[in-house]
Amino acid sequence: MLQQVKNILSTLKSGFLVLALLFLIQNDIFPQISLDSYVEAGSNAVSEGVYGDLSAQIEGRTGSFYTAVGGLLSFSNARENVLSAFLFTAANDFRLKTNIISLQGFYLWKPLSLDMQETNFGLLAKYKLEHFGFQLGMNSRFYNFTRSAILQYNFADSINTTMWEPFNAMYRISYFQQFTEKMGFEAAVTNFDRYIIQQETNPMILAGLNYKLNPALKFYTELGYMQAGLLNLHVNAFGVYLRGGVVWQIN
Repeated sequence: MLQQVKNILSTLKSGFLVLALLFLIQNDIFPQISLDSYVEAGSNAVSEGVYGDLSAQIEGRTGSFYTAVGGLLSFSNARENVLSAFLFTAANDFRLKTNIISLQGFYLWKPLSLDMQETNFGLLAKYKLEHFGFQLGMNSRFYNFTRSAILQYNFADSINTTMWEPFNAMYRISYFQQFTEKMGFEAAVTNFDRYIIQQETNPMILAGLNYKLNPALKFYTELGYMQAGLLNLHVNAFGVYLRGGVVWQIN
């Protein structure tokens, strides 16, 4: 428990340091800064009951270029680590006639346990029409034992402690409907979410509402279902979750 508290405090401290840094350089580099945070509750085949997540992501934008850093804290009977993900993205918008194409690169790190971690590098292209949105890309994923695990279990040099998935396709097809000037709806079929990338055969179904209170503040809620996929075992993380969050345009 003490170690978990230390992990939480360390994560919060890092988040505040990043936020302070963005504020210090915002006038010169990032004139637009926003904070996206949500809480989530759900259950899946590996959570051993209901889990809870807390996410915070800070985005800085200048012109067509933007970058973001985010982290996820997870509370579950099945997890050893409270810090469950760290995400860094950098992207640029390009105009195609009257529409915008966004090209994004990302780095996603997930400590799966005290002994094993997952690292992802990927690229995504995003294109949005009035009612439909499309994202297509790929990621390369590594699973590896941590240095402490290698020392603890005294792995021989001949043992490969890293597994590499060189290519995994990523896709998202979304439908948008604006009910009023302030309220909108989105439904999507995808194999990835904020901090999770499924195999191509493991699509997720997402649906959510958003409400724009004013130009600086937007609230949203999402319901997600991750299906088991074709011939998957019980250990795959399929299940449901409910998410509620806020996007705050700081300046």
